[in-house]
Amino acid sequence: MTRKLSTKPLSGFMELLPEQQRSFNQIMNIIADTYESCGFIHMDQPLLERKDVLLAKAGGETEQQIYELTKGDTELALRFDHTVPLARYVADKYGDLTFPFRRYVVGKVYRGERAQAGRFREFYQCDVDIIGNEKLAVGYDAEMPIMIARVFEKLNSELQTGAYKIRINNRKLLTGLFESLEITDRSAEILALIDKKEKISNDEFIDSLNELGLPDTSSETILSFLNSSLDELPALPISGEQFEVGVSEILFVLQTAQSSGITPEVFAFDPTIVRGLDYYTGTIFETQLIQYPQFGSVCSGGRYDNLAGQYTSRALPGVGMSIGLSRLFDQLLKNDVLKTSAQKTASQALIIPMDNKISEALTIQKELLAAGISCEINWGAGKLDKRMSYGNKMGIPFIVLVGEQEADSGLYTIKNMESGIEEKLNITDIASYISN
Repeated sequence: MTRKLSTKPLSGFMELLPEQQRSFNQIMNIIADTYESCGFIHMDQPLLERKDVLLAKAGGETEQQIYELTKGDTELALRFDHTVPLARYVADKYGDLTFPFRRYVVGKVYRGERAQAGRFREFYQCDVDIIGNEKLAVGYDAEMPIMIARVFEKLNSELQTGAYKIRINNRKLLTGLFESLEITDRSAEILALIDKKEKISNDEFIDSLNELGLPDTSSETILSFLNSSLDELPALPISGEQFEVGVSEILFVLQTAQSSGITPEVFAFDPTIVRGLDYYTGTIFETQLIQYPQFGSVCSGGRYDNLAGQYTSRALPGVGMSIGLSRLFDQLLKNDVLKTSAQKTASQALIIPMDNKISEALTIQKELLAAGISCEINWGAGKLDKRMSYGNKMGIPFIVLVGEQEADSGLYTIKNMESGIEEKLNITDIASYISN
């Protein structure tokens, strides 16, 4: 007997049921519509890039996670995010673009990390980025957390995803801190500790810093910084231009975001936010759903001034943010935040031709489509009950019966599947009935 192949998808690759996919698409459309309403241009780019392009500004863990393949003598890799391909694109198309260049993309990326709850190997990211030519005003940094807030306000309004908090920091503060303490050579290790700060006590944090060989005074200054409010930053024993610029930028970003008309409390300064990717140089931010801290960050990003330097000598600073749609959707679904609809299709009407009344069924479909009503024809030849049962299982709200009697009279039976009420209507009135 021939062994049957497994039908399970690869680990870390999401597949959804039809009703789940509709909910997924709803969230995706909310995000995309919000981006587009704020002047961002929808773009897509190839899934495949040359390996050296993807790794030009990333190495280490990223290099271990990319999916590689070879075609002839060319080493290729699947994109692991949307930002690095964007940098290549802007450098290549520089002469044809108008700056600041505003783009958004909703698409799949690939990372070969260990698949686990909430972490996928193939997943959707929804990015917006603004790229400047030589300079990019810090006002664009402030636009990003405002954009995040608009998205999550709309998600909460339509899907009740709950309250959220956007935590904002600036890499210049951290860089200036390390420069002032003359410990830049240990910055990577210290950043890794800061990233874990929420999970350990102050004493454990100080002990960890001391284990790196930092003097007590430096460890205490770092802890004071991490426990500081925004108003307390200027009084800290930290000097240097980099830190001062960081203070100025974080003040501007927070004040601008809080005056945007969105509840000011959703924006908060958090000096423990460090962001893992190496290319961030200024404003950085992460977003959490307050009722679901176990989700971790559901949206993050920041300022990157040097990303395109591997592809061009031009200065092309940028700022962007990304929503991990697959991760967000998975968490919302598993925690019963998201109630999927019983409707598994976009069809608002199922047209069932009987007695070979094909032409009439097609005419009705044409009228409904012209009125902007999604519909489909059931071409089955079985019993009427079975054909109607398909519509019921798919959650289609209306069924239109097209038989010999209906065709002769010009009045077609339309059934509201929720109420069970049937009406006899002509073709023109069917569209109005469904629309209303």
